Amino acid sequence: MSGSALDNVTWKGNSRKMYKAVMSAVPSIFRSTIKREIESWVVEHKVKVVTEDLLLKMFHEKAPKGYKQKLGPKLEAMKTTREETRGESEEEVIDSEE
Repeated sequence: MSGSALDNVTWKGNSRKMYKAVMSAVPSIFRSTIKREIESWVVEHKVKVVTEDLLLKMFHEKAPKGYKQKLGPKLEAMKTTREETRGESEEEVIDSEE
């Protein structure tokens, strides 16, 4: 049995820190459910590289309004420069959805 879909991705920039910030903001009782939702999104979108922009896209699609308002600005502030975070998988996912 393979591990988590998140074990098989490459994290770019501060995307891993941003993921951890999201998970720490979630009440512990819901963390396993949220992790499964994120893993499902990663698999569904065939993500191989998690960039900061891709993590924010996923967050804004999945998070309840209150979390978007509370945590969104903190996540945005964690972003590094655009050149450091760009990845092919992000472009492929965004292109396929537009």
